[in-house]
Amino acid sequence: MTKLNMDKLLQKGLEQVKSAGITPGNINPKVIINSRAKNRFGVCRRTMGKYDFEIEMNSKLLEAKEEKAMNTMVHEILHSCKDCMNHGKTWKAYANIMNTKFGYDIARTTSHEKLGIETPVAKYTIECQKCHSKINRQKKSNLVTHTHHYKCGKCGGKLILK
Repeated sequence: MTKLNMDKLLQKGLEQVKSAGITPGNINPKVIINSRAKNRFGVCRRTMGKYDFEIEMNSKLLEAKEEKAMNTMVHEILHSCKDCMNHGKTWKAYANIMNTKFGYDIARTTSHEKLGIETPVAKYTIECQKCHSKINRQKKSNLVTHTHHYKCGKCGGKLILK
């Protein structure tokens, strides 16, 4: 399977956004690839210097289908637009325009399944003894190390580290 070229996808996304009548910000043409992120698929950050924004994409998207990776890329490009660093009214309006014009499924959040990429296996699983709901964590945190100090958010039951 060939890996996607994120820099080319960025350029394609910028062309589409502009053709929809939306003005994106000044984005670094070199996309950062993050191989450590587990649940974040992309991020648009403000920067200082020649470019106002940079886009970082999860390395798992390199092996996704192009239309799935483009969904995330355009999502992040829209964050570079004026008044769009959050998922507020303007960002939602722009996402709706892109969804309608190009058939995307841009939303505030997505999942591994929707993107067609493998879901990472959690290092830690905490389970409620009462309702059996599960909380997965990749990093050691207070919830992992001091599980007995917490209760289930759904039913108030006792949590245990599995």
